[in-house]
Amino acid sequence: MSSTGNISPPLSSEVISSAWLSALISDLSSPSFSLKTAFTDDSYWRDLLAFTPDIRTLHTIPTMEQFLSTPVSVAQPTGFQLLSGVRRTTTFIQGIIQFQTVIAQCTGVFTLTQCEDSSWKALSFVTMMERFPGEIDRFGARLGRSPLLCPPVEWNTAMEFTAVVVGAGQCGLSVAARLENLGISTLVVERLSSIGNVWRSRYKSLETNTPRAYNHLPFFPFPETSHEYVPSTDVADHLENYQRALGLHVLTSAHISAVSYDSLAGTWTISVSCSGRPSITVTARHLIVATGVGTLGGATPVIPSIPGKRSFLGSILHSSQYKSPCIGRKVAVVGGGCSAHDIAQDLTNKGSRTVLIQRSPTAVVSRETISRMLSVYVGQDKLPTEIADRFYVALPLSKALRASKHDVDRGADIDRDLKEDLSRHGYLLPDAEDSFLHRLVVRRAGYYIDRGCAKLITTGKITVKSGHEISHFSPTGLVFDDGSRVEADLVIFATGYSRTTIKHVAESLFGPKVADVVRDVGGWDSDCEPAGVWRPSGHKALWFAEGDLFAARFYSQFLALQIKAREMELLSPDQRSYVPK
Repeated sequence: MSSTGNISPPLSSEVISSAWLSALISDLSSPSFSLKTAFTDDSYWRDLLAFTPDIRTLHTIPTMEQFLSTPVSVAQPTGFQLLSGVRRTTTFIQGIIQFQTVIAQCTGVFTLTQCEDSSWKALSFVTMMERFPGEIDRFGARLGRSPLLCPPVEWNTAMEFTAVVVGAGQCGLSVAARLENLGISTLVVERLSSIGNVWRSRYKSLETNTPRAYNHLPFFPFPETSHEYVPSTDVADHLENYQRALGLHVLTSAHISAVSYDSLAGTWTISVSCSGRPSITVTARHLIVATGVGTLGGATPVIPSIPGKRSFLGSILHSSQYKSPCIGRKVAVVGGGCSAHDIAQDLTNKGSRTVLIQRSPTAVVSRETISRMLSVYVGQDKLPTEIADRFYVALPLSKALRASKHDVDRGADIDRDLKEDLSRHGYLLPDAEDSFLHRLVVRRAGYYIDRGCAKLITTGKITVKSGHEISHFSPTGLVFDDGSRVEADLVIFATGYSRTTIKHVAESLFGPKVADVVRDVGGWDSDCEPAGVWRPSGHKALWFAEGDLFAARFYSQFLALQIKAREMELLSPDQRSYVPK
């Protein structure tokens, strides 16, 4: 008999996953709470409310064991079940499990890697609270189901809601929908006259940089007839339709004129001024700020101070003021981000002679690369949105960023020719270690997802001026520090917005007394988790929500669950742990 006849066939992904789940159950239930059987030494455990009432990432087995021993003991997880749909790549096995704690129903997403001894252990494990026992989804558990409307309210000059949301953009509306879905009465206050006007106010050619499937909002997806990359006006219309479809309670042309918090009663008193209507005084137990800090409409446009502006005979705009192309003009667009490239492309396609002033290197990727990064939402890998979301966050951000210097760049090799062509035309690209992912997620600046501008540059239709700082304006354009000039009768500064933290936003909306208690955070904490956003802010019952359409959909669920847990009195007095009833 051939010796090969005794070789066992390789184990299936399902068998490997089931064996790992048994090891996990054994680890969690062992008296010593040792995780060495189920996890690699360099593993990550990200918990979104399943075991602690916060969002956090823990790294290495000793840290995980020390921090989670008590929360897991309190939660008493049981009923572990491996769901169908285990995925296998050349490197990992990924799957989803369900389980229950004494607090809630939960899911976990595992990413397994094969160790040197051929065993399979978790490189990462993401646990998420899904729902509280007995809760019924008002709007349906899955995207696409026909939702019920929110209960109607009778508008009066004095009203009570459990929560008030400031801002009716994608985050504000998503949070309101999640809260109403959990039976928490919510009012949304919007300063603009119509929902979606922040999107309508931008340049007409603006569209989402990510595919439609990545951008659905909770309970009410974009129509399948929408463009793959949704134009800004369609996003605005969808936000209006979203409010109508769910019956969310929104006051437009309204702003907060006064606010106070009674710490003994645990309530906010909020004065809302309404254009053309009597002012309203609202009492609420939770206040959520979703004004777009760090995103669309969240800060003040910035134009750098350059000498000689008064001598310039042409026009100067910030990108936020640009609406539609000017035909046949000589235009200089200053900036290296998405808006600068979009505007330069728009102008060139309508016949303007355009120069892109690139002041610093820009990380460029194609839409094809973005689609590969989002393969769980599009293409052959397309999964239902709620399943795709869980796989998408399967690797904690801190792990992804550590690997991004190598893995993401290797994944973007298809763009190498594009980058080389851009470089030959004077375009500045960052060093290899300065990855696109880091700029996208951490810096939130200095990147461009190509939607056609790169071809205009490499074919010479757009000229790039880079490597030199602007010295001053001349009557006919811009002069650089090497004495070179760019002629222009219109200069557009796509130079971003002032950086604001949630502390700044709190002070501008509610005054210094409230802002003093808010932690001066924003961006990411040391674990690469959102700092002070979608999580406790430092001020009791004051929350902040921001981000793109994905963040609005995904994180709004966990913000709503945090508020629901407090309404159910499931937290300890210091609000750092669960206290089961």
